[in-house]
Amino acid sequence: MAGSELTASELAREVLAASRAEPGQSDAGVGGILERSGMSASDAGEVIASVRESQLLNARLRRRAAEVEALFSTARELVRLQDVDDVLKRLVERAHELMGTDVTYLSEVENDAGDLRVRHSAGTVTPEFRDLLVPAGFGLASKVASTREPAWVARYQQMSETPHDPRIDAAVEAEGLVSFLGVPLAVGDEVLGALFACNRFGYEYTPEEILLLSAFADHAAAVLHTARALAERAAATARAEEAYRELERHLAATERASGIHEELTSAVMSGATVVDLVSTVARRLERKVWALDEDGRALHRDGTLPPRRAIRDAMEASQASGHAESFEARGSHWILVAILGADRIVGAIIAEGSGSKGSGDIDDVDQRTLERAGHVAALVSFKREAASALRAERRARWLLKVIDDGDSDSASDDGVEFSAPIIGCAVIDLRDRDVADAASMAAAAVAEDGFVAHRDHRLIIAWTTGDAVAQSERVRRILADRLREQALTAVARSPVTGTAGLAGAVERATADLGFLPALGIEATTVSSDLFAPYHSLAAADPESATRFVGDLLGAVLSWDERRGTALFETLACFFDSGESRQAVAEKMHIHKNTVQQRLQRVHALLQGEWDDSEFRFRVQAAVRLESLRRVIRDARTPSSSG
Repeated sequence: MAGSELTASELAREVLAASRAEPGQSDAGVGGILERSGMSASDAGEVIASVRESQLLNARLRRRAAEVEALFSTARELVRLQDVDDVLKRLVERAHELMGTDVTYLSEVENDAGDLRVRHSAGTVTPEFRDLLVPAGFGLASKVASTREPAWVARYQQMSETPHDPRIDAAVEAEGLVSFLGVPLAVGDEVLGALFACNRFGYEYTPEEILLLSAFADHAAAVLHTARALAERAAATARAEEAYRELERHLAATERASGIHEELTSAVMSGATVVDLVSTVARRLERKVWALDEDGRALHRDGTLPPRRAIRDAMEASQASGHAESFEARGSHWILVAILGADRIVGAIIAEGSGSKGSGDIDDVDQRTLERAGHVAALVSFKREAASALRAERRARWLLKVIDDGDSDSASDDGVEFSAPIIGCAVIDLRDRDVADAASMAAAAVAEDGFVAHRDHRLIIAWTTGDAVAQSERVRRILADRLREQALTAVARSPVTGTAGLAGAVERATADLGFLPALGIEATTVSSDLFAPYHSLAAADPESATRFVGDLLGAVLSWDERRGTALFETLACFFDSGESRQAVAEKMHIHKNTVQQRLQRVHALLQGEWDDSEFRFRVQAAVRLESLRRVIRDARTPSSSG
């Protein structure tokens, strides 16, 4: 035994070599060496325990060295960060190698809802798992993200802490995974994703494995955070550059708009009209621009405009929004801004969305320019309307004074120039509409052709030119359209014997207007002359019957008075005899040929068509009134003389 015993130095070398081996190796060899050295069994047991402890410690140190090297390698790549996807891929691969698990993968938060999608993986065999989306609130990944703490499960199918998703369970089953360890990718209070290590068998993960995977997760979080910071910085730089370019464009646009505004202001100061303003805008914008009236009609003709309905809709939309409105019509892009008065649309400016600049769209600068032009045009319109309103008010006062006093001279102190004689009048029933507003519209429509005033719920128009009935119907239609009341009714009378006869003509037209509803007549203009027979029969004016008879039979009565003939008596007998010439001859004891000659003379003297039943009715009414007057006069003559 003594010859086989080891020396102390040999024993030390053997024990030291055994302590450096992997855990579980060389236990039998160390025991044999110790037995040969003559060491007691108890001492040998202590030495073997120390060797085993040393083996575990050395193995742990070697593993930690490898982990530290892997982490340092990842840190170096992080510093030299170029391709984020490449860095994350290698980080997952290193974690996979050091963890020694079957599968390792990284999931990143994809949206604000908190859904996580697998971005990189190692050890996977199914393509569905490599692009797996885990909805927020489901699976182990959501638990890791919500708690910001590591989480693990030895058997995934038995996990009950978080809800399962059928699609996720199917992907896990297809991949054959059983146990999971997940750690969060967090920077500050923000969770960017989760890093997972998985096995295809049941497994309880150790604290060392959790710490190692967490270290890799910290690096992955740093990579994602840095990448996002760089992306945000690049985006911020791009936004700053775009803001600078936008500022340059804004300054140029401001200078251009200021120039246009100065030109528009100068045009207004020189008395320019809305059409002049539009010409200026068209030249500066290098586009076709039109001025429209309140009904959407062009104030000047040059090109084709959109349909009237589309224009009216855009005008109403612009009035509601206070800005220009864009719309498509007839294959073109248009922009329109309403010209607003105090309480209504007084017109509009419309531009076609194509010009020499080669763009079919109108940019913000052009839109603001049109809106500014609309404001300036509104001032021009307001100034014009104010002057028109003052003039219309003076003319209305003058007209009412003439109607009340019957003399234009008494109204001359209103400063109204009156030269043309009044030849007709009209009264329009407004049916409870805004009388003042309607009077303003009517005054604009009548213009220099007459005078307009309002009294109660009616408009009064005194015409100085034109056909009173036709002119009145034109104004009535304009009011009906703008007031949206198609049932407006008017009565016109012509001729009128100057200012002296105006009051009577207006009174008669007003009476006729009140008679129309009983006849079911509305939405038209009626000539007061149609009611002449009824005026003479029912009027309170004592002269009305005399005027009616004189207007129709004056020529016949004058002929009888000058020549001593009996044309009137023959005509009266003709009507009383049922228009039989033979009966007239018998009653008057004259020859039938004489009757024929007298009637021919009557026809020649009366101005009218005997085939017109209305004319024949009026002549008969006039004849009967004159006959009645003569009967009453002859009956009173004896008593008067006595």
